[in-house]
Amino acid sequence: MTLKNSHFNILLGLNSFIVFFLIFEEKIEAPVFLQVIGRMHPLLLHFPIVLLIISWLIFLFRNRLEKEVPTIKSIINTLFFISSLLTAITVIMGLMLSKEGGFEGSSYDWHKYGGVFLSILSLGLLGYLRFRKNKDYHPVFVVGINITVILLLMVGHFGAALTHGEDFISSPLISKESKALDVENAMVFEDAVLPIFQAKCMGCHNSNKPKGGLILSDSTAILKGGKNGKLFIAGNPMNSLMIERLLLDIENQHRMPPKGKPQLTIDEIALLRAWVKSGGKFNVPLAAFSEQDTLFQSAKSVYGFQGTENYEFAAADEDEIKKLITPYRIIHPLDAGSPALDVNFYGKDFFKSQSLSEILPIAEQVVSLNLSGMPINKEDIQTLGKFKNLGTLNLNNTKLSNENVQSLSAIASLKNISLIGTQVNKSGLEKLAKMPNLRKLYVWNTAVKLDELDAIRKAFPKLRVDAGIKFDEYQKLALTVPKISPARSFFQKEMLLSLSHPVSGVQLRYTLDGSNPDSTTASIYKSPIRIQKDARLRVKAIKEGWLPSNEVSQDFYAAFIIPNKVNLESKPNRLYKARKEQSFFDLESGGNNHADGKWLGFQGNDLSASMFFDTPIKLNFLALSIKQEYNQHIYPPQYIEVWGGTDTSNMKLLNKVTVDLEKADKMRKKRMVTFNLPDLKVSVIRLKTKHYAKIPEGFAGTGNPPWLFVDEIVLK
Repeated sequence: MTLKNSHFNILLGLNSFIVFFLIFEEKIEAPVFLQVIGRMHPLLLHFPIVLLIISWLIFLFRNRLEKEVPTIKSIINTLFFISSLLTAITVIMGLMLSKEGGFEGSSYDWHKYGGVFLSILSLGLLGYLRFRKNKDYHPVFVVGINITVILLLMVGHFGAALTHGEDFISSPLISKESKALDVENAMVFEDAVLPIFQAKCMGCHNSNKPKGGLILSDSTAILKGGKNGKLFIAGNPMNSLMIERLLLDIENQHRMPPKGKPQLTIDEIALLRAWVKSGGKFNVPLAAFSEQDTLFQSAKSVYGFQGTENYEFAAADEDEIKKLITPYRIIHPLDAGSPALDVNFYGKDFFKSQSLSEILPIAEQVVSLNLSGMPINKEDIQTLGKFKNLGTLNLNNTKLSNENVQSLSAIASLKNISLIGTQVNKSGLEKLAKMPNLRKLYVWNTAVKLDELDAIRKAFPKLRVDAGIKFDEYQKLALTVPKISPARSFFQKEMLLSLSHPVSGVQLRYTLDGSNPDSTTASIYKSPIRIQKDARLRVKAIKEGWLPSNEVSQDFYAAFIIPNKVNLESKPNRLYKARKEQSFFDLESGGNNHADGKWLGFQGNDLSASMFFDTPIKLNFLALSIKQEYNQHIYPPQYIEVWGGTDTSNMKLLNKVTVDLEKADKMRKKRMVTFNLPDLKVSVIRLKTKHYAKIPEGFAGTGNPPWLFVDEIVLK
């Protein structure tokens, strides 16, 4: 190609417009159609990058290629002209895009003016080729084309920083610490919330590119908010701009992050929501929240905790565990899939001299043990020394004394000990404080004085000693809610229910028919409650000198029939597959956290499961237990069908139920969808759900595909 005046004049005109735009930038207002052109900047910029690099590479090897391709110089000139032309057009589009606002900082300036200089430099080099009579490439051109490539890489780097955040290119080479959180030292905002902002939000909301005037890099900027107001309202997540934008339809122009950007997971949104609900504070440690708190559980779901997956011992035999479980001794895994066990004792009247020693066959797997309120003796304390992996021990309101403390100090693995309401004093605490791995001591309502506590804290700075809060003697406190055990809601023939409370002398009033536990017909709990049919348990704690507790309730369902075989025809999401088809009839209830390993989660595909019986059986009732959490896009299906017959090829529709969507303010987090079935014998039952294609209008997450979470099927 021979560079003609017309070619050069086109480039000269485009670059002149660029210079004019820069001079009068403050006074220029881009009309809507030019904004559309400006938004094509990210689309077009790849072409000049590729063409310029190709022309540079051919230029480097031109002497070798000239023998095979005599017209190599013409090819180089053509490629360089096209790349220069596209560079100028791309720069103009970028300038148009910048008029929309939201671009500031040093990265933006380097990207903007670097691109302008690249275009002008390309024009200069082409002018040099056009008006130089000697056809050979002068050293000035050689230096110039090398500078353009270096400048191109620099402009590209700062462009990537604008769209994807700082260190986008180099981040894979930078060593990173483990994602898992250290529960003892992690701060909620710094270690759990901020990393989500950095990974999913700061590509558009950083100091160099504060889109909408919002910067998410530090607490001061977050509290300031952006052009649309404050980012969140402390304690009120559903009226907070951040949560509202996260839950918008993916196609909505205000959705954050926008379509095409990495999206937050359902657990990350739950964590941000829990943080806002807790007050949105920036200096609160994760350890300040109880393990049952939604924020604590959400952080665990997103990151996991250091040390929780490092148990090297083998899992205990499941049959052995089942033998040891009673209504007064509950044993369950510490986490889904973990070999570590958590053991809780209830009902002091049922705690015998052998109750603790009976679980020695699984002593290696027990890492958490709750003996609160139990009548333990010296022999029991000595037995605890055989639990070599025990990390958390609750001895609240027991008769533990300083004489017994020496036996506890022999358990080297202990990290957390709760001694609330015991007879331990300063000398006993000093013995425990010397334990090498101990990190937390809870000593509310003990004989230890404040000055003695201060001395222990100074002597053992790594140990956190929690003595509670001193209240005015005339101030009434509200009782905490009672605990119901077991936590599961499903049983076969019968179930024994235990109620407990950490405060001694509390009266627990309960009903089983769903009536108010404050009524005169409510029973007073004295011994475990035996149930043999569906029941709704409502419980309240009362004690003189205290305010009554809030009510706690739980539904229980009798599942009399278990199929001989279950076939799950639709695959659950890989993150929420629980125990697959076994989950439907394992009598295990899913908790508030849908990632607890007991919920089957489906999105984008309908649930279909078939249940087979070796002998034809008469069924007249079926129920499906589901989870509802609209703010996390968890909804019931649109309708459910139940088919039945003698075999899979001879089935008919037994019932179809359309599931209504409950109002958000009256939504039950767990719900049973029930079916009455015709009185006939069947050998196979098939349950099929039909999901909403998108969340309906007027509900949280409108337009997004909903989730369905299921934990149990009940047959009668």
